[in-house]
Amino acid sequence: MSKENEKTLEIYKEKANLYLANSIEHDRLDPAKAKQKREKLEKLITTNFSSLPKHAKVFEIGSGDGLNAKFIENLGFEVTASDTADAFIEASQHQGLKTIKFNALKDPFPEKYYAVFCWRVFVHFTTEDALRTIQKVYDTLEDNGIFIFNAMNREIKDVDNEWIDFEGEYHMGAERYYSYFTKKDLDTIIQKTKFKIEDFHKDGGSNNNKWLVYVLRK
Repeated sequence: MSKENEKTLEIYKEKANLYLANSIEHDRLDPAKAKQKREKLEKLITTNFSSLPKHAKVFEIGSGDGLNAKFIENLGFEVTASDTADAFIEASQHQGLKTIKFNALKDPFPEKYYAVFCWRVFVHFTTEDALRTIQKVYDTLEDNGIFIFNAMNREIKDVDNEWIDFEGEYHMGAERYYSYFTKKDLDTIIQKTKFKIEDFHKDGGSNNNKWLVYVLRK
């Protein structure tokens, strides 16, 4: 586990309630945009999880408010939500979800899963963190299992990484470590595992290229 990620997680543990409150306020400022983003994400999940067995076990890394995990559960899957901050865990449990305290870089997965979902988590990973996580996910997946994750696109930034406290929904009153990847960066990392890239696209931002979105298949 990198020192960058470890320090960032400590900030989230301390200020997770502020992050949750700011996220709600951010969505209220532009409900139409928030609805569009939600619908797009739910379509991604529904489309790629359609091949999973009925009641398949799914694990989410970094569940935050639990909305994504709850949507996956409502599709008929057996979901385990997870996070490191108590406030995030409580928010997820409030959704009625089975939720555990889990650090993807340090803790072993509890069991095997047919799918792992990880949204807006790689933003705080170094290259080494990313490789470690992708390999761990591969090892915990059932054969033909699916891993969906995204990372912030280096093409829209002037630096590879930085310590920053964003405004809006990302404001937390403390700088956190953010890492940006090119598609080549992530493809190289993925090639070090046995995953196959089943789908890739860019999404978000004013030019629809803020995020690199991957669907991997074991």
